[in-house]
Amino acid sequence: MDEISQDFTPKITDPLQFRLLGCEFYGDPFLNSEEWSYENEIGKLWQRFGQLSQKYKFILEKLNSKPHFAFEIHIEPSEYAKTRRYYVFVGIEIDYFDEIPLEMVVKQLPLTQYVEFTTTMAERKTEYVFQDWLVSEKSDYCQSYPYVIQQYGPMYKGLEDPASEIEWMIPVKKR
Repeated sequence: MDEISQDFTPKITDPLQFRLLGCEFYGDPFLNSEEWSYENEIGKLWQRFGQLSQKYKFILEKLNSKPHFAFEIHIEPSEYAKTRRYYVFVGIEIDYFDEIPLEMVVKQLPLTQYVEFTTTMAERKTEYVFQDWLVSEKSDYCQSYPYVIQQYGPMYKGLEDPASEIEWMIPVKKR
């Protein structure tokens, strides 16, 4: 167990529900390029979302409830273990919508608590949380839904910066 894992203290949120507006991909995002790359399907999805965000800037500025944050969600369908394909959603948080761009979708996540923590690009804390903490008898929580949220805020400086921060949220429930 690395140093980060030994002193990991989870923050459990109150129940939250997210409503998001953005773009979605389904498949194996790493089929043609490695993880944490602008060239894989997740990187391309972010590029597409960025282009659409500029095109529909007047709509997104009106709807965006957290202007300095963007979200990436990985959702594992029931066949994930067999196919290794999953949904990736990227977008912004909204409170409501009266119109959405045709090329985008709205995703409403279930009301649930989350274990919340921050990592830098250089850390591997996420592996510890999934492989050790969530399955440990020491933890009072287990994963409630098969997805994970990555929240990119002002401390995210890009994939190349090892100090760049990502905020993680994993949906949990009491055991």
